[in-house]
Amino acid sequence: MTSVTIFVISGLGIVVLTATKIFEQKRKKQLFISNAISRGDAHARRLYHTAVHLYSESKEKTLFFFQKKVRMHSRNSLNKLLSFLKEKREQYVNNTRNSRLLKKSDGISEFFKNMSNVEKGNGEIHDVCENGSQNKEKELE
Repeated sequence: MTSVTIFVISGLGIVVLTATKIFEQKRKKQLFISNAISRGDAHARRLYHTAVHLYSESKEKTLFFFQKKVRMHSRNSLNKLLSFLKEKREQYVNNTRNSRLLKKSDGISEFFKNMSNVEKGNGEIHDVCENGSQNKEKELE
């Protein structure tokens, strides 16, 4: 229904414009419809040029912002972050070197001390297993 209405209105507009143009050619004088269309056309042209001008300016400003300012700002932020991380790393490395956890009082760790106590028997094992093969030898005797 809507498309039929639009079709009828556009058809009537074409018929009115054609009749107006024929009437103007006979009288050699412009009618108010032609003047209104001319003023509307000039106004539309002005709006179009303004819109194109605003678009081109905003495009240039946007490109400048993303290509220059964002790059420069991100590079600056990255350099600041890297220098901050380097300072923190150096601070923590110096603290770790002077840490009490890394300082050994003896020079030999507890693991190696325990190992030296265990090996006094020259690697022989004298423990008896309750479920193992050593019990079988006792049963045989």
